[in-house]
Amino acid sequence: MKTLNNKIYITYFFYIFVTIVIYLNFHLNEFPNKYVYTDWLINYEGGFVRRGLLGQIIFEISNLFNIEISLIILYFQIISYFLYFLLFFFIFFKIKINFFWFVIIFSPVLFLYPIAELEALGRKDILVISLFLIFSLVNYNSLNSLILAFICFFSLSTLIHEITVFYIFHYLFIIYIKNRFIIKQKFNYFYFLYILICILSLLYLALYKHNFVVIEEILKSYNYEDFTDQSGSFSHIKPSLESVFLKTINNISLVPIIRIIFLIFLSLFPILFFNKIKEEYVDKYFNLKNIILGSILLAIPLYLLIFDWGRVIYINYNFLIIILTQLFLLKVFDQEFLDTKIKDLKKIYKVLIFILICLLFSPKILVTDDLSSFPLYRSVIKIIKITFI
Repeated sequence: MKTLNNKIYITYFFYIFVTIVIYLNFHLNEFPNKYVYTDWLINYEGGFVRRGLLGQIIFEISNLFNIEISLIILYFQIISYFLYFLLFFFIFFKIKINFFWFVIIFSPVLFLYPIAELEALGRKDILVISLFLIFSLVNYNSLNSLILAFICFFSLSTLIHEITVFYIFHYLFIIYIKNRFIIKQKFNYFYFLYILICILSLLYLALYKHNFVVIEEILKSYNYEDFTDQSGSFSHIKPSLESVFLKTINNISLVPIIRIIFLIFLSLFPILFFNKIKEEYVDKYFNLKNIILGSILLAIPLYLLIFDWGRVIYINYNFLIIILTQLFLLKVFDQEFLDTKIKDLKKIYKVLIFILICLLFSPKILVTDDLSSFPLYRSVIKIIKITFI
């Protein structure tokens, strides 16, 4: 049974990765005007700018080796997704794959989302998630190496995309559990100071230095026709937080809020239903409900500032699942409780849970969009059409 389970999720991973590669190649026809590409083209040629690090690296590689920028971006995207799936494969190789994990793996807001909602495909989100994934998986032998890794990974991720700032508490939670269950060293004031300096430095760059960027110089560095400061992601470089907030608030109504609550409940239900932390580890603050509640509350600022609510669900769920896998690997969850829950659940209920959570609904990209239906089925149909028709 274990071998069969492994074959199923490996086949699923292979299907998603191959489909992603096909779509990424197909989308090259829309370079450089497609929104996702403009985000990868933001560089430092006009001064420091948020999310400009990767664009500068790509720009320098293109000049140094005389390679088309579109191809460099494609290689970065493919490598990022390959690394992402490889690391999750490594995790699931160590975890007992059962019905609970199948529901998580096949959830349309996890691995399937970029091909279920193609506007999310190829975004820098995959790098933000992958860097957190690497940070979480590394085995640290001391608190010094853990804090140093945090500074490196968190800084790199923030300079690639500033959305990382909103996931500071997820990084800190990994530091907490790594130290509590593995390293077990005293957390002194110097570590707090290093973390604080890192965060303040990144905020200074993002909130102050960013204001002096000359967008025209960035555009001039590429010399693409019909490229302006209103092209795709470039149009979001200058707007203030206030204007972004007002744009989102003005488009929020009761219906999208109900949709988002419904999707969040669906995605979180199996986690809450099938799992509990071992009694010896539970205390007033450290318990599963607080971890889930913290993940929900910390996402609220993103829903207020980002128009792409589908992406927010996707990124949040990835970060949460990464944390949960770490707790499983650390044997913090009660495996016997999970096995009993699955064993006692009737087959008909398992089928209903799988269909409802994995096969019926997924979020579209924007807050104003309706829900997408039958995401896995539609992804298969789309790839058949693009490949054979």
